[in-house]
Amino acid sequence: MNIHNNSESNVAEEKNDNTTYHLEEPLTDLGKILDFSMDLICSCDEEGRFVWVNKASERILGYKPEELIGKKYSDFLFHEDNGIPINENFDFTSETHLPIFEKKFIHKNTNIIYLQWSVVRDNVKNLCYCIGRDITEKKNIEKAIEFERLQFFNIYSQAPSYMGILNGPNHVYELANELYLQLIDKRDIIGKTVKEVLPELETQGIFEILDNVFKTGESFCANEMLITFDRYSDGKFKDFYLNFIFQARRNADNTIDGIFIFGNDVTEQVLSRKKIEESEKMYKDLIHKLPVATYSCDAEGRIVLYNKAAAALWGREPELGKDLWCNSWYSNDNKKEHSAPLNLCSLATALKDGDPILNKEIIIERPNGDKRNVLPHPVSFHNADGEITGAVIVLSDITEMKLAQKELKKSEKKYRYLFDNNPMPMWIIDLVSFKFLDVNKMAILQYGYSREEFLSMTALDIRPNDDKIHFIKSSDTSNITKSNYNRGIWNHIKKDGTIIPVEIIAHNVVYEGTAARLILSNDISDRKKAETNLEKRNRELIKTNSELDRFVYSVSHDLRSPLTSILGLISFIETESKEIDTLKHAELIRISINRLDDFIKNILSYSRNNRTGILVEQISPNEMVLDIVDSLQRMKEAKGIRFEIEITEQKLFYTDKLRFTTIIKNLISNAIKYHKKEEDDRFVKIFGYSDNENLHFSIVDNGIGIDPAYHQKIFEMFFRLSGKDGSGIGLYIVKDAVEILQGSIEVQSEKGIGTKFNITLKNLKPC
Repeated sequence: MNIHNNSESNVAEEKNDNTTYHLEEPLTDLGKILDFSMDLICSCDEEGRFVWVNKASERILGYKPEELIGKKYSDFLFHEDNGIPINENFDFTSETHLPIFEKKFIHKNTNIIYLQWSVVRDNVKNLCYCIGRDITEKKNIEKAIEFERLQFFNIYSQAPSYMGILNGPNHVYELANELYLQLIDKRDIIGKTVKEVLPELETQGIFEILDNVFKTGESFCANEMLITFDRYSDGKFKDFYLNFIFQARRNADNTIDGIFIFGNDVTEQVLSRKKIEESEKMYKDLIHKLPVATYSCDAEGRIVLYNKAAAALWGREPELGKDLWCNSWYSNDNKKEHSAPLNLCSLATALKDGDPILNKEIIIERPNGDKRNVLPHPVSFHNADGEITGAVIVLSDITEMKLAQKELKKSEKKYRYLFDNNPMPMWIIDLVSFKFLDVNKMAILQYGYSREEFLSMTALDIRPNDDKIHFIKSSDTSNITKSNYNRGIWNHIKKDGTIIPVEIIAHNVVYEGTAARLILSNDISDRKKAETNLEKRNRELIKTNSELDRFVYSVSHDLRSPLTSILGLISFIETESKEIDTLKHAELIRISINRLDDFIKNILSYSRNNRTGILVEQISPNEMVLDIVDSLQRMKEAKGIRFEIEITEQKLFYTDKLRFTTIIKNLISNAIKYHKKEEDDRFVKIFGYSDNENLHFSIVDNGIGIDPAYHQKIFEMFFRLSGKDGSGIGLYIVKDAVEILQGSIEVQSEKGIGTKFNITLKNLKPC
């Protein structure tokens, strides 16, 4: 019998029991604690089977822990994750702490549950300890947010308005939809500032507006604001009219971090409206500026627009929108003095029904009782459906025309009387056939044909054969000119065969609706005889004048020869004689002979001026005046006179050299002769200029002057101032030469002060 001491064994067992108890108690407490966790806590073996699960499984997955223990966690995964072994997610070989990951599970009620897992691996026990946090609500919120984001993005990208988002105080582009990119015609803008993308907006005040919205949070709204974009960065700006809003964007802290941009391009609408407004303005201006009475009405006939001429025709200002288009109208067919106005309230109905009153003469009665004859001309306008929406009506006031027609009827009788009783032959012929349509009594009397005979004839029948073809050609309307269409000298044949010269005066008229010609015939037989006699006398006069010119030239030439001889004898006497009286008498003889010689020279100059034609050549006025002055300075009277000459030749000057010399020489010699000898500073000034059309010059002296009473007489032939020497023909020759050269001359002078002649000569340059 073996006796064992079991006391140690019992003690050991007791110790083990106590250890187990002490271990199980904290484990039980830990399990209770884990059961209170909101997260799913479990342990799984290497095959992914649940070994232990806390009670959160029932709340999260709908399964009690006992329903899960022993089953693979993959059995509860959502189908899209089926077939993926746990080991693919849990890499036991690489590390003991696996990364956090998400998986979708199927709830017991078939709902999808999102769990976010955190796994720790125990390599000793070959277990994985897992904590699964239910993130289903978070996922649903994220999905909702994503859905909202996508929905916003779709709205944002497909919105019919341009949209954009600017970030930060520098206004950096964060988003911009397609319409916005199309508007600015730019693409690569995200991450860039507005100033970088659209620098042209700075001068338009847009950056100040953006800065203000960002600083204050006050939204900015614009309606049809004109913005110009340099779309191609070439300095060529294009205008846009935009409706837009700048609205501050706030973050979670309610701090402004950006700006929303919403807007619409209304350029086409604005331009279209402006065109419509311009068209309406043009339409209104047209009506207002028309010189005839014009107004427009709506479909009911209410006046909506009228011009001054219409108000003047009506005698009053209508009330727009109330007065009807037919107020105060009377039909001209109605003979009653006090008939009622026309009752055409609807213009559309009247136009549609083709009311005859719309195009027939009417009478408008003014407030003062005055009546006007008027012809209306309505023009309707329609809408897109073809319905009449109104009309423009032009009223032609034919009152004066009606009165004129009445007067015309009265005057026709008077004209008929004048035609029939005119003392000169008159007739009317057809322009095509030349047939006589009517003749007066004097034509019948002078030509010898009866009225019936005239009306059976044509205008060719009263002309000689040689004139007929010429008459037909001259009557061709295509060859008629202002110079030949209404006058002419013709030969006519009377019934007795007598040919008479006549002067014809013709006018085109309308006779009983036919194009015709009214002809007045004047017998010029006596005038022709007188003209023949006059031509004969003119020839005789020309012959006489020619002979007289030759006589004057011959006599003047013959007179100068003995004068020259006498001057030679006087020079001999002055040389040989020493007697004072003899020398004094010789000087007096010399003065008289010089005066006579000057007179003869003027006579020759006058004769030559009228006898010779104009010989045009280029001259230098300044040089010619210098030469003439140089020759005249030899005169005794020229001693001590100062000459100033300045003629600016801006253009080449053409004239008759001989006549130009005559004009200058006479005027300067007169200035020399009639100087005041006692004057200290005696002068003669010649100055002027030539342009493309004329030569303008003046000759000024400080001589004895001319009384204004004689300013016109000095140019008359043989006029001499009292007590003055001279022939009285010099200035007459000057004026005659000036007129021949198509110029003018005028004098400015006061007695005792001096004289100024202003001369203008035409530049006779060749064409």
